[in-house]
Amino acid sequence: MTAERWMKFYPSDWRGDAALHSCSLAARGLWMEMLCLMDEGSPRGHLKLGRKKLDPQTLAGLVNAPPRRVEKLLAELEKAGVFSATRHGTIYSRKMVRESKWRANGKNAARKRWAQVAESKDEIEKRIRGSMTPESRIQNKQESCTSRLDTARAGRQGHGSTAKRDHPARDPPDFSKEPVQVSEALMRTRIVKH
Repeated sequence: MTAERWMKFYPSDWRGDAALHSCSLAARGLWMEMLCLMDEGSPRGHLKLGRKKLDPQTLAGLVNAPPRRVEKLLAELEKAGVFSATRHGTIYSRKMVRESKWRANGKNAARKRWAQVAESKDEIEKRIRGSMTPESRIQNKQESCTSRLDTARAGRQGHGSTAKRDHPARDPPDFSKEPVQVSEALMRTRIVKH
């Protein structure tokens, strides 16, 4: 266990758990103590000390409470369905176990992704083009045209005299007089006059 280890805690989940809130304040306090112990358990989310499951007497010693009281509170939590137990009787938090699986799956996916051979520039462009919508393709073409114009202007300004370089670049050509291609969807659209 490292010193940087921390546990995610969502107050909304804690406050919104109806099963947990049907229990007494003392039982909820014991459950919080158990969550802290389960976070340190191996595997994470299981109420274990090392490789051994915790019995009520050991748990009572760890939380500094009388064993009979701890047994009563455990029975209350179990009756409400707050925790689950393995077939060997080890108590575990369903949410912690689920989060541990998600974390492990995420690590495996990241490891596989970074282990793959880097894609060539052509493969990347082909993949991006395939995932683009028609609107984004048009926007991408417009941006590339603008960047080419800017590059050409910069080149022209670099070859001229210093007086030419001080002047701002001209505006891009005006294409507003060119005919517009109307799509079928636009043709079917009614124009409503107010």
